[in-house]
Amino acid sequence: ASTVSEQDCISRLEVGDSTNLVPGLFAVGTIKSTGSTVSKFSRRDRVAVVLPNGGGNAKYVSVPMSNLIPLEDNATHPDTVCLLGSYMTAYQCLKLAKRDGLPLTNANLLIVGGSTPVGQAMVELARAEGAKVHTTAHKMHEEHLRKLGAKWHPNKPKRWLPNLEGRMDAVIDMLCVDGYESSYQALTENGRLICTGGPSSMLDPDSAMHVGRENSMTDEVSNWWSGVKARYLWNRAVHYDIFESYEADRRMFAQELSYLVCKLQRGEISPKVAGRISLNQVPKAQKLVERGLPNGEFDRGTGEVFLLKGVNFCGLKLTRF
Repeated sequence: ASTVSEQDCISRLEVGDSTNLVPGLFAVGTIKSTGSTVSKFSRRDRVAVVLPNGGGNAKYVSVPMSNLIPLEDNATHPDTVCLLGSYMTAYQCLKLAKRDGLPLTNANLLIVGGSTPVGQAMVELARAEGAKVHTTAHKMHEEHLRKLGAKWHPNKPKRWLPNLEGRMDAVIDMLCVDGYESSYQALTENGRLICTGGPSSMLDPDSAMHVGRENSMTDEVSNWWSGVKARYLWNRAVHYDIFESYEADRRMFAQELSYLVCKLQRGEISPKVAGRISLNQVPKAQKLVERGLPNGEFDRGTGEVFLLKGVNFCGLKLTRF
């Protein structure tokens, strides 16, 4: 199984109209065959894989053995693949938001861009720890986010900053509406800002990084400068990228994924899935994701990740590299 999400749309926009791009940044499946020197894995082993360059929306995926994340044989929940893109980002961002690893109980947390699957996962996990969650989103998602337990605010910083400035113990910004400036101002003296600058920021119409072909160079410069501030200039800010996290410590990534798999199987978390599709429906699903973000034809509040369906999971062929 693999996913069709905002991230796939962004990857396609970044490379233009290339016919060589195979979307799908995350996949879960069983091993179909292995290279002659592979001993750690065997046929029919269940594994997950992170694919920074895509390739998951296919019948088979060939990857190096070192890139595989082993899964328990009983990790058969159909939504397991959603954990890779949405819940891992949410879990790791919340982990960065904590001081000394302490729970977020009674902490004031602002999630900028809370209507995405990642944002909803953050709300769910943070509320489970007892955090007081605020989130920004389009008006059409207000009711849904309130049901999740978050206090809703409009996307535009000038609408929420006067009430939240200097009050947030942690802010997770996925939109980069104004170069993270308003999010940084919302922090308390000891607060922490986690900047993702992720896919939502490029598709959301309220974002300064919203993709427009006429302003692509300006957007790239703005994105670069925002990243520099988050990484090097602001002492209370941390930049997060799931692919960097995966490359930096794959053992920890695998352990945290196992933890989330256990929570999923116990029914403690509920990924938001918009639909289950076959491989030939991927282009249509991408169009729905893109069209739904700005104009509401596809309700982001109900989840915008499509799962590729099928009795057999995507095969992962191990080869020696």
